[in-house]
Amino acid sequence: MILLTGGTGTSGVPIVNALLDRGEDVRVLARDPEKAVKLLGDDVEIARGDFNDPLSLEAALEGVDRALLNSAPTPDLVNVQSAFIDVAKRVGVKHVVKFSAIGSRPGAPFRIGDWHGQVEQHLERSGLAWTHLRPTNFMQNAFSMIGMVKAGTIYQPTGAGKFSLVDVRDIAAVAAAALAERGHEGKAYDVTGPEALSYADIAATFSRVLGRPIEFADVPAAVAKQGMLQAGIPDWLADAINELNEQIKQGNFAPVTDVVRRVGKKTSITFEQFVRENVATFS
Repeated sequence: MILLTGGTGTSGVPIVNALLDRGEDVRVLARDPEKAVKLLGDDVEIARGDFNDPLSLEAALEGVDRALLNSAPTPDLVNVQSAFIDVAKRVGVKHVVKFSAIGSRPGAPFRIGDWHGQVEQHLERSGLAWTHLRPTNFMQNAFSMIGMVKAGTIYQPTGAGKFSLVDVRDIAAVAAAALAERGHEGKAYDVTGPEALSYADIAATFSRVLGRPIEFADVPAAVAKQGMLQAGIPDWLADAINELNEQIKQGNFAPVTDVVRRVGKKTSITFEQFVRENVATFS
């Protein structure tokens, strides 16, 4: 039995589907089981639980030998995820696959990477078998730019920096392999798309596919933060996103790996393919 946390999220749903395609028995931790059933269907076992309720975690992990640790970024991420690892070890889980982020390590120059790095370190020291998945920015995050694309200009504080954004379906293929197969223990996988693109390249892709001009405008980080705050993003998260944007600007997320092909056993989805699949959404 495989338990997934974060199984109803943007990356979680494709991972559930990839595991079901492999014929695996899947259980998903969910605060709202009814909502999870509607989203995931009847082939998935749903366990009512919450990261902040250790007893619910123990119940959800009963009979589980492999687990995916994935949760939304929150300021208490290190404590929350470390506590999950402790419960998993206590109840006899053998292998935890940690959903992390590109560039993660303790002391990383961006808080998301530092937090994930601290959890990775805790997992490695736990005595459990471990695998780290470190994806780059999701292609699906482009849906947050629908308004900008429709208006004709993408505003980002990233300059000419490039990053190898990846489709969540490709991440799912790697995650499913790490959870369902042996031989991935003790490994860290940087999961990237097939090419590094700047936001100018992304704008050009939208222009080409949509058949109308889409521009890129480089803006100061402070301006980007103000826009995020106006959109309802919390102050700490706006700062965290700008820290990621600075990494993009510096080119630190530009390297491309063959993990999707080598581990996920599939051809990576290109950004142009992603846009073409979602033309109606962006038009």
